[in-house]
Amino acid sequence: MLDLPATAATLEQFVGGDVVLRDAAVLSTRLAREVEQWTLEPLCEIRVGATEYEHRGTGKQLLTVTRFTTAAGRTLSVPYALATQPARGRRLWRAKAPAAPARA
Repeated sequence: MLDLPATAATLEQFVGGDVVLRDAAVLSTRLAREVEQWTLEPLCEIRVGATEYEHRGTGKQLLTVTRFTTAAGRTLSVPYALATQPARGRRLWRAKAPAAPARA
């Protein structure tokens, strides 16, 4: 288990390495509410080194982010550095599509 803001930049070390990431999810603690209210959201992609403008386009500063996309399509971007030019980033992990059912 990793804390997203604290580890967003360190995930870049796994791109192109020998480490294999199997399944990923975001645990939402809803501002430290009771455990029964926590939710686990499966991820479909983790992309490191992408860039975004601060506040999703309302700011003028370009930031380097790690972008987490949930299976439901929600995107969580965690900034960790200033950027000088736009970048799509590198895909660290992507969920495999579910296997098609076998035909009889």
